[in-house]
Amino acid sequence: MNIKQRVKAAINFKPVDRIPTMYRGIDYLTKSLMKHFGFGNDSKIEKNYKELLKNMGADLYSTGYNPGYFSTFVPECSYPEPELPYAKSGSFFYALDIKTVFKSLDEYQYTYAVYDSCPPLADIESEKEVKKDFLVEKLKHFDFNTYHQIPDFKLKKMDILSYDDFKDNYQDFICIGVLNEVFMICCYLRGMKNFLEDFAFNKRLAERVIEEVGNFCIQFNKCELEGFGNKAEWYAMWDDVAGQYGMMFDPVLFKKYFLPIYKKIIENTKKHNLIFSWHCCGNVNDILPLMIDAGIDVFDVVQTSAKDMEIENVYKRYGRDICLHGGIDVQKLLPFGKPKDIKNEVKKIMNLWGRNGGIILGPSHEALPETPVENILAIYEEIGK
Repeated sequence: MNIKQRVKAAINFKPVDRIPTMYRGIDYLTKSLMKHFGFGNDSKIEKNYKELLKNMGADLYSTGYNPGYFSTFVPECSYPEPELPYAKSGSFFYALDIKTVFKSLDEYQYTYAVYDSCPPLADIESEKEVKKDFLVEKLKHFDFNTYHQIPDFKLKKMDILSYDDFKDNYQDFICIGVLNEVFMICCYLRGMKNFLEDFAFNKRLAERVIEEVGNFCIQFNKCELEGFGNKAEWYAMWDDVAGQYGMMFDPVLFKKYFLPIYKKIIENTKKHNLIFSWHCCGNVNDILPLMIDAGIDVFDVVQTSAKDMEIENVYKRYGRDICLHGGIDVQKLLPFGKPKDIKNEVKKIMNLWGRNGGIILGPSHEALPETPVENILAIYEEIGK
């Protein structure tokens, strides 16, 4: 089997020659892996990732929520780009007037963006202050007929790859999916504390914000599919509605307000025959069955360190209902375990799923920079035996 055949078989619960695998990690760790294999300190990840995967024995180079770190495409955006210290990225939150600020961890040469402490709707008090279609109006800034590789403030223009670099190959899935994080956009617009309090003390305001965000996300999804749905293979959506111990809010509210929006986005996407994956960190046991029933094909991240999300429990609950993307703990096991511990975890997973499909195995999120190289390699060494 080639890589795509193996992954598609796993998603459809068909026999595989071995469990498909993916890698994802912070750039510092990735460069440590490249150095281990003799790539040199200055090698560019985007130019050498396939050779790195080959050396490691992994199939896919994934992002935080889909299998296409380098093969994810977004529409052209004409919204005025933010200037430093504000960050721009393929998330396009800046196009919704949500500002993100650069932060750095110098020890690991790691730059990342955090959301500004002054959300655009933080000071409103009534649903009447939420202008109708104030987000839908932002669609005019996007050219849904012109797509390019997802931009990254760490990449220079000359490093960006094109659609032709990925089409018709046996390894990279061409991915789309952006500005569809319904709950998180509500939080970024209102402020998470404010938005969660609105559910308790100002429900009409919460409903209005959700209404506007939901309408925008559905329209954006529709435009994105009309412009690029015939070229893409995978649609990814993320929305971190859960924490380590469970939902951030009552699951009844999720079912009432958010699930209908997700269902519409999934329905639109399925008309284009794309694989649909949904990402959520934490303990999702209250709502994952709802998302499975709604039609998702793949669930990411499988955070096994969260309460009641141990891999045996996940298999027992969902092992024959949804394909998983992730599964190897990045909080404790990978950074602090020994290679034998990682190999034992992989053996456990192999014994559970066998060759029946249902899992794309790899780190549960981007592996941390402190993770020993030998621990990452242990995943693929055990799978490859």
